[in-house]
Amino acid sequence: MAKKKSEAESNEIEAVDLISLLSTPETTDSYEIELSVPEQNIDLIALGKEELREEAEKLAKAKAVIPNRESRSTVPQKAISSLSPSSLSPSFITPTRNTTITSTQTVTKPRAASPKPINRLDALQGYENDSFEQIIKDITVCQRCGLCKTRKNVVPGIGNTKAKLVLIGEAPGADEDIQGKPFVGKAGQHLDKIIAAAGFKKEELYICNILKCRPPNNRDPNNEEMRVCTPFLQRQLALIKPKIIGCLGNIACHYVIGPSIPGITRIRGQWFDSIFGIPTFAMYHPSYLIRSATREKGSPNWQMWQDIRALKAKYDEIIDERKR
Repeated sequence: MAKKKSEAESNEIEAVDLISLLSTPETTDSYEIELSVPEQNIDLIALGKEELREEAEKLAKAKAVIPNRESRSTVPQKAISSLSPSSLSPSFITPTRNTTITSTQTVTKPRAASPKPINRLDALQGYENDSFEQIIKDITVCQRCGLCKTRKNVVPGIGNTKAKLVLIGEAPGADEDIQGKPFVGKAGQHLDKIIAAAGFKKEELYICNILKCRPPNNRDPNNEEMRVCTPFLQRQLALIKPKIIGCLGNIACHYVIGPSIPGITRIRGQWFDSIFGIPTFAMYHPSYLIRSATREKGSPNWQMWQDIRALKAKYDEIIDERKR
């Protein structure tokens, strides 16, 4: 004789979301109806066993094999609390907002998104005997875009031509345009303090920008200007052969790493592939940092300090490997 179901068991059965359980995978709309308790007592367990038996008989008679189809899985409300946040949200590249899930919703696990593949640049042809002297000459006479008409001086780059780390910004500013050197204004002075505090020697590094000419009024460079100027940077990197790149600022990161990445505040302090095929570390541009003098925990300057130390740790790893 079957044992009488306890009150707890009865409550558990009544709590089952029958609408989600019985909905087909194609059903996407929520139902807005009230379920009423049936007037007569129904043995759900026995009913379920009977349906399973009938289904088994149908399958046994089937002569053709029906391929499996992908179907959505529904998650009971009680099970949701046991899932970890990582199992309910995709990777950092496309985070989702937290939502309240009701018993009438079909819950599906979102697909994990991944960054789009990097479109690496093709190797330049015809520069087998290239040199920095030749690159500077070519930049000086360049007329590939309208910036040649407004510049005072070209700003090729400066530093160790055998550097293992290259720092890349977006474009020269007013001070750089006057002196013909990158990062010599207020932002550059702030960068000098940061790299010195982290233990870098400036003569170990090579520092440059994507653009070799200043955009008027320090406006943001456009994609066409960066595109036609990139071969100069590509030639520089081919001669330097750095192991890693430090990419400074939102515009530079979106060009060097890829336009599909989120903003700099979300990707700073992380490593990426790049169009040059060189591991690239995303960081704030120093001009962004000087807008706020605070060094409180969580501030941009505090975050930059964490990032530059992480970059220095990776740099030291590379140097140690060379000494072995």
